[in-house]
Amino acid sequence: MFTKPLFLSLLLPALASHAAINDALPGDYFPLQPGQSTLTVYAYDRELQGPYAGGRQTFDGRIDSTVLALRAVRSFQVGDTTFAGVAVLPWSDSQTTPAPLANALGAKAEGFSDLRLGLTAWLINDKTTANYLGLSGMLIAPTGEYDARQVLNPGENRWRFILSAGWQIDITPRFLVELSPEIAFYGDNDSYAGNRRLEQRTSHALTGYLRWRISPAWHMHVGGQRNWGGETRINGVDQRNPANNERVMAGMSWLLPDKQQIILRFARDTAIDNGFRTGREILLRYQKGF
Repeated sequence: MFTKPLFLSLLLPALASHAAINDALPGDYFPLQPGQSTLTVYAYDRELQGPYAGGRQTFDGRIDSTVLALRAVRSFQVGDTTFAGVAVLPWSDSQTTPAPLANALGAKAEGFSDLRLGLTAWLINDKTTANYLGLSGMLIAPTGEYDARQVLNPGENRWRFILSAGWQIDITPRFLVELSPEIAFYGDNDSYAGNRRLEQRTSHALTGYLRWRISPAWHMHVGGQRNWGGETRINGVDQRNPANNERVMAGMSWLLPDKQQIILRFARDTAIDNGFRTGREILLRYQKGF
């Protein structure tokens, strides 16, 4: 029999941090012109497998998730520095199988996730050398749907803050490199899986892409991501469950007329220590500039 306490030590940061909190995509740190805005729609189809403990799968379970998100960005200038404010509102629908895992985590979780508000400042913005460096801060508020009676939820019932950066530079006229490090800080959840207190140490991520401009309108990219840290404590007891995992990504971008863009990306985990492994992730993103 699989019970809720058996899985508590495996779930977080597994469910919340199976990837970088701020999912950087190719071109995200290319600065907009001051006064410009973008509206972006994300659609994720994701399959999580596990859970794993110490690099070994402990149970043949699965969580299937659909995630939709709406992101609005507005760029502005202060002195010589370009800034961009961002607001993101996600929605998710997750289902757990088989029944023993569903009984332990919750069979279904649907609703709006936590609201994200952020600001990026470009410390380097050199179009002559195609060299860009942005520094971002993002606050995630506990506004999402949350049911303390189960572990699986759209929201996390805690505050989070993410400090990240993005560097993009052309290495040839057709190839460019993008790197994005991240560190995430977590508040406490005093209603985790009932009335338990969840604490989490900082987690870290590094995302990198190599992008190939096939033509001005078509780009291909391959990338990788490394996540580490984020160990949890439940009611003061260390769970010894760092979210160490590695993932690979590949996809294409289409740059369309009227400041439109479509990105298609495939991703999967190649290694994981604890939590749920991303066996499949398909992302489709549409963006419109104004």
